[in-house]
Amino acid sequence: MTNAPHVTVVAAQDIPNESVDLARNKLALPAELTVRGLVLFGDGPRVTIAHLVEPDHEFAALVAEIHRGVPANRYPVWTPHITLARRVPRAKVAEALDVLSAGEPLGTITATRLRWWDPVQRSSKTWPSRLSPRAGRATQPGSGQSRGLQHRPTHLVRHIPRPRRLP
Repeated sequence: MTNAPHVTVVAAQDIPNESVDLARNKLALPAELTVRGLVLFGDGPRVTIAHLVEPDHEFAALVAEIHRGVPANRYPVWTPHITLARRVPRAKVAEALDVLSAGEPLGTITATRLRWWDPVQRSSKTWPSRLSPRAGRATQPGSGQSRGLQHRPTHLVRHIPRPRRLP
């Protein structure tokens, strides 16, 4: 489940309950996210390859509000993306990009669930899709025009463990 396609909304050591409640109660799911291309993260010998995704304005504004409530946010600027491969050696990046570019463009994906992942406890809690005010009704798996990663688990709130202190 930790490797399932997902878009992380916020990652921090301490996420206030109010921010979790805001995400649970206000993020309208399912949410359509437009895939905008590939991006590389990292500046060391290994990189992460991801699809950049673009939410609609309402979704992005709510994420900004959630971020304001999490002072210890690990990434203060939200870069919405779906991780495809982690720790890819730089020597293999061109080959990986060739493989990823060979398929059909995804167009849009659908975020269907809100999930809290706690790596310390190695546990998660998932909340099902809610009524989406934009759609007027909850969508059923298999409906719509999205392809590829549609209707897969999506976690939007994530706890990051505290760094270990060396003796």
